[in-house]
Amino acid sequence: MNIKSLIDVALIGIPDIERKRLNAAFEHSKTRNITYKEVDLLDNPQILMVNADEPASLIKWQSYRNKLEGNEPYSVMVSKGREFNTRHYQVRRPLIASRAISILDQVASNVLKIAKEVAISTDGVSSNRPKTASSKEYAALVVDDSLPVRIQMDQALKPFAARVDFAETGEDAFDLINQNNYDIIFLDVVLPGMDGYEICKTIKDGKARETPVIMLTGNSSPADKIKGKLAGCDTYLIKPVSQLVFQEVMNQYLPASAMA
Repeated sequence: MNIKSLIDVALIGIPDIERKRLNAAFEHSKTRNITYKEVDLLDNPQILMVNADEPASLIKWQSYRNKLEGNEPYSVMVSKGREFNTRHYQVRRPLIASRAISILDQVASNVLKIAKEVAISTDGVSSNRPKTASSKEYAALVVDDSLPVRIQMDQALKPFAARVDFAETGEDAFDLINQNNYDIIFLDVVLPGMDGYEICKTIKDGKARETPVIMLTGNSSPADKIKGKLAGCDTYLIKPVSQLVFQEVMNQYLPASAMA
């Protein structure tokens, strides 16, 4: 039997016409396993949808987050053209309900995952679940020139990493690697300038040679895997990365000290 999950969403400064579209989509979501409902900020929503083109809405959003002292819910920024910090999801205007629901589904999967982990850790059976990294001991680098991919990876790494750094080119990645120590590196195959294979080979020839390098690719052919192996990469992930596969890779390549 499928278990339905209800996700509360607060709409901050969303215009009436877009609000009506969203609420119609929320009503339709009652037929799905994940159901969305509009609530007020006082109801402690799990997701915030923000009109990022309106300064007053951004001020209200930031003020609300400040009151929570870092324990804020996920945010989805609705904007015509702005790009945002990778910690936040984004929906481009014109706002299409199906597109918004697709983004909300990505966010909801993280919300439900965290809620499940909390429930397990508090019911006395936490010792039976697979061990994962301690976020206090873990640092990751993501090298990808695609903002949506960086957003996805940032959200996926939140349960694990105390710090996630981002680079859009090989040159930026090398600067960060020279300045920091990372426990794992995610590297896109197709990048401006040096491609992922060249970057991986350079990483494996340098101070981070022992750091696991996970290649991100949209289409992994046998030839790609051979090139990656020759460059020294540890494994491949096909974009978009499923949560199950991501979890397995993280458990496989985390350092032993973080698994204790």
